[in-house]
Amino acid sequence: MRAKGLAVILAVTLLLAQGCGMLDGIGQTVNFATETTTYMNELKTFGEDMNGLAEKAVADIDARTDLKARIVELKDQMVAYGNLTVPDYAKDLHASIAQYNDTLQQGLDQALTNIEQGRAAYRIPLAR
Repeated sequence: MRAKGLAVILAVTLLLAQGCGMLDGIGQTVNFATETTTYMNELKTFGEDMNGLAEKAVADIDARTDLKARIVELKDQMVAYGNLTVPDYAKDLHASIAQYNDTLQQGLDQALTNIEQGRAAYRIPLAR
């Protein structure tokens, strides 16, 4: 009788342990999807606001400070997104976004350099 009870407890423990692993996987998937959606929305908002912010920053020191803060904030979000735990099914998507982030990072670094040197955040080459 005691062995049968111990077997039942062991079986229940194993089932719960497997269930927890499955729940962890679901939680990880939901977290990744939520974080990716939030991050993409932040990129979209920044892109929409960028031209107006950059134009104001040329002549207004407060706007320049605000633009610099937004760029630094976006860079921090990029790092946080890069450090997410990624479910196996989404590794290719995450790698694609990480590659885009590398390019964006270079542009943001250049914008910060331009701002610190008193130039327009983004310089558009003139057509010849």
